[in-house]
Amino acid sequence: SVAMLFHELATNAAKYGALSTAEGRLAVRWALDGTRLTLSWTERGGPAATTPTRRGFGSRLIERTASHELGGRAIARYEPEGLRLDLDVTVGGAG
Repeated sequence: SVAMLFHELATNAAKYGALSTAEGRLAVRWALDGTRLTLSWTERGGPAATTPTRRGFGSRLIERTASHELGGRAIARYEPEGLRLDLDVTVGGAG
């Protein structure tokens, strides 16, 4: 489930976000406390991120995977500097 989240984030970053430009940068910070994973995905230097007008497949996948499969949450912030996603989920055990 975590791999699916990363795949969706990376694909979107490459198509539309920071990884779609030579100047773009991606920072991933994470911490693991027992079975709790907190992660911050921050894109900068690419096109401005704007709040989508509709929820697409990717945002639904991330939200549902985080909440239903991993017992946590994903909060996306569409900032002028780029996307920031904060993830707080359970890994390595029941979600």
